[in-house]
Amino acid sequence: MNEQPFIFEPPNPSDRHAMARMLARDMSDLNQVVRTADELLEVSDLILADQGRSSFCRVARPSEGHQAVGIVLASITFSVKYAGKALWIENLFVDHGWRRRRLGRLLVEHLLDWAEDNNIKGIDLEAYQGNTPAALLYRSIGFERLNRERFWFSFDWIND
Repeated sequence: MNEQPFIFEPPNPSDRHAMARMLARDMSDLNQVVRTADELLEVSDLILADQGRSSFCRVARPSEGHQAVGIVLASITFSVKYAGKALWIENLFVDHGWRRRRLGRLLVEHLLDWAEDNNIKGIDLEAYQGNTPAALLYRSIGFERLNRERFWFSFDWIND
């Protein structure tokens, strides 16, 4: 199989809708909290406005000028566990038609290279139960499984 020479770059304003669509599709595919692409335009706008100050976001394109077909989004945090800056991978998504080309792996490897160059001490993430491809990908790269519970709270509950 020929390796596709993907382009990895920070998103630009023309990626706004593609980012929201990919993030919405990711949530839908995982049968999690469903947000529409229109609802996630605000997240796209926040990512674009942040310009990498408190997050790491890269989109993947198969060629220059092509619409983004993959995205990795991580928040930069401060970590007691790692004694320094850390990343929390919020999303990794590849459009269905572009899967099975190592693009998810390449996006994570791109993030790891950036993290190493930017003094990131560790990376955490969550893979939903039943998302075997994600678990296999992360383990094959060297991530280790933690035994802990994760909780969440949404202000949407208060506003209803």
